[in-house]
Amino acid sequence: MRWYQQTKYTIALLLVFAIFATTVASGGLTLAEPQMPSREQTLIVDIDGGRVADPTNWNWLVPNSRRDQGYHQLVMEQLFYVDFETGEFIPWLAESYEYRDNFTTFVIHIRKGVTWSDGVPFTADDVVFTYETFLKNPQLTYSAEVAYWIKSVRKVDDYTVELTLTHSNPRFHLLDIAGTCATWGGMDILPKHIWADKDVLTFKFYPPIGTGPYTLVNASETTFVYKRRDDWWATKVFGIRPAPVYIIYAWYGDENARAMRMAMHGLDSICDITPGTFLAIKAKNPYITAWHNGPPYSWLDPCPRYLSIPWTKYPWNIPEVRRAVSYLINREELISIAYENSSVPTWGPFPLYGGLTPYADYIQDLIQNSDWVTTYNPSKAEAIFKELGFKKGSDGVWVTPNGTRLELTILAPSPWIEILRNAIVVANQLKAGGIDAVVKTLEAAPFFDAISTGQYDAASYWAGLPPDPLTTLELWNSKYYVPVGERASADPERYKNPEFDKILNEWEVTPPSDLDKCKELFREAMKIWFRDLPYGVPLAQARKLIPFDTYYWTGWPTADNPWMHPANWWSSFLLVIVGYKSPTTGNWIGGIMPSKIEYTTVYFTNDTPLFRGIDLVWYGPFKAGTAARIPVDDAEFWIREGRASYTPPIPTMTPEVSKELSNLSQNVSNLLDRINALESKVSTVTSMSMLTMVLVIITIIIEILIFMRKPSKSS
Repeated sequence: MRWYQQTKYTIALLLVFAIFATTVASGGLTLAEPQMPSREQTLIVDIDGGRVADPTNWNWLVPNSRRDQGYHQLVMEQLFYVDFETGEFIPWLAESYEYRDNFTTFVIHIRKGVTWSDGVPFTADDVVFTYETFLKNPQLTYSAEVAYWIKSVRKVDDYTVELTLTHSNPRFHLLDIAGTCATWGGMDILPKHIWADKDVLTFKFYPPIGTGPYTLVNASETTFVYKRRDDWWATKVFGIRPAPVYIIYAWYGDENARAMRMAMHGLDSICDITPGTFLAIKAKNPYITAWHNGPPYSWLDPCPRYLSIPWTKYPWNIPEVRRAVSYLINREELISIAYENSSVPTWGPFPLYGGLTPYADYIQDLIQNSDWVTTYNPSKAEAIFKELGFKKGSDGVWVTPNGTRLELTILAPSPWIEILRNAIVVANQLKAGGIDAVVKTLEAAPFFDAISTGQYDAASYWAGLPPDPLTTLELWNSKYYVPVGERASADPERYKNPEFDKILNEWEVTPPSDLDKCKELFREAMKIWFRDLPYGVPLAQARKLIPFDTYYWTGWPTADNPWMHPANWWSSFLLVIVGYKSPTTGNWIGGIMPSKIEYTTVYFTNDTPLFRGIDLVWYGPFKAGTAARIPVDDAEFWIREGRASYTPPIPTMTPEVSKELSNLSQNVSNLLDRINALESKVSTVTSMSMLTMVLVIITIIIEILIFMRKPSKSS
C-alpha cells in the first residue's frame, strides 16, 4: 500500500511537471514586467549642473550643451578611461592604441563585439565619421582642438582607424579628442547611421542611441530615468552586467533639499555638499559615507579653483593689477569660510597629485619668489596701485588715471555650492581692498555661455587637466584664442603670448619619458605664468565632498579602497558602477552591488560562459544541465536569455530506456486488445477512452519507475 501511495504521488508530480514544462516551452506562461522596479533595484544620483532647460536636447556637439544628467555616464562610453587613483589607462570601446612615425600617426584598435543600443555594430565607420564631422564643422564643441591636432583620418579596416596628426604629440592619447576620459569626459563617438543625414547644429538626438548599458526611458527638466539593457555588448565580451535595474539622475534643488533626500534614503549620491551639512545628515543616517572617514571627508578634485579675469578689459590686462588682486585674497580666510577647513590654498592650476610632485618640487624657488600667488598682503596691493597712478575715490574704490573705477561683477554658477561660496568670500575681500566687487549667480547654461564667449568681468571658476602639467597649461595656448563673442574651446580669458606658446609647442613634441627636459620647459613656462597670471588669481585646491548612502548600494570607492575616483558627474562614473579589468593585474576590480541580495537555484539549459553576478562574484562557465545557486537578478537574466530555467531538466532518454519503451509499447497494445474485449462488460465506466488513457499513462510510468530502480551496469 505504501508503494502504491508513493507511486501515485510520483505520477501526479510528473504529470504536473509535464504540463508546466510544455506550457513554458510553448511561451504560454509569461511574467509582466512592472513599470518601475522596487527602490532596492534603483540607484538615484544627483545631477551636477542643476535643472536641464531642454530635456529633449541630447545634441552634445553644440557648445555648452549638457551631458552630466546621465548621458555620458550611462548611455555613451569612451574609447579609453584614466583612473587617477590607480594611475591606470583603461581601454574600453578600443582595445589599444599605438603611435607611428615619430608620434605623428595615432592608430586606434577598436574592440570587436561592441554594438549600439539599437543593435548596429560599433565600427571604424563611426570613429571616422565623428572626426570628419568636427573637421567639417568648425563651430562644434571639439572642432578647434580637432582641427589643430588632426590633419586627416582614415579607416584601415572595420576595427582600425588611423589619425594623421599635424605634428608630433606623444601625449595625444591623453587628450579628450582621443576619445579619452581623463577629467570629466572625452569626445563621444557618434553613431554614423543616426547622424549621417542630420543637421549637426539642430538635430536633438532624442532619444539618444549609445553603446552604454542603459537607455533613456523618461526625461524631464529635473528627472532622467534610465533602464538597464539586457543586450549590452560588455555582457557578451566581458561577462559583466551593472547591478541597478534603473538609474535615476535627479535634481532636487538646493543643498538642504538634496541633503534631506539623502537623510531619508531618497538619494544615493550627491555631487558635493559642505562639511557641516554632511555631518548633519550623517547623524540622521549612519549609512552615509564619504571618501575619508574623518576630516576633511572630501576627495581631491583635479581642477583647482581660481578667480577668472579676462585680458580684454582695462585695467585687468595689466599683469601688475592682476598681482595686486591676488595680494588682496586672504586664502586662509577663504578656506575657513567657504570650505569649512576642508581644503588648502593653491599656487596654480595643478592638483596635489603624486604624479605632479617632481614638477612642483622643481619650481619651489619660483613659488617663493612669486609670493603674490600665496600671500595675503593688502599693503603690497596698495603699493602696486599707487605705483600705477591709481587713487581711491571718496567711496574708497580705486580709480585709474583715466578715471576707470575698479569694478568687477563676479559670475558664479548657482548649482555648485563650493564655487558660489568662493565668489562670495572673494567679493567681500576685494571690497575691503578697494575694488567694487559684486556676485552675480547664473544657472549652468548661461554661466558657461558667458565664459566661452568671453563676455564677463570675472568668474569663480576651475581648471586642470592632469595627469601631465602640459595638458593644463595648454589650455592657455593662443592657438585657442578667439575674439570676444565667439565661443572658445579653451583660453576663456583670451590670453595671447607668443613667448609662452613657443615653450608649450616645444614641450608638446617632447616625450614624457624625457623628464629632465619636461621639467625644464615647465620651469620656463611657470616663470611667465607667475609673472602674468594668464587665467587670473589662484584660490584653492578643489575638494569634492561626495556622500554615498550605503543603505541600498555598497562597494563605493573610498580613500581606504581607492580603486576609482568617485566623481558621479564624470563619464568615468560608469566604471564606478560596473568596475573594470585592470590593465596591471588582469583582474576585474570594483563596481557597486545591492546591500541585500536574494539567491536562488537555476538549471542551465544551454552552455553558459563565465559571468560576474550582481554580487560581484564570478560564476561558471556552466554546461547544459548544471544547477547553480546565483543571485535572483542574474537568474532572471539567464532565463530571459533562454539559457536557464527554474525547473530541473527532463532526464535524457538512454538507449536502454528506449528499448524498454519499445517492449512496453507491445505490452500496451496487448492490453488495449484485452480492454476492447471487456468493453461490453464494463458498465460502470463513463468514458472508456478516459480509462484507456489513464491505464496507458500509469503503465508507462510504472514501467519507467521499475526500469529506473534497476541497478546500473558498471562500465
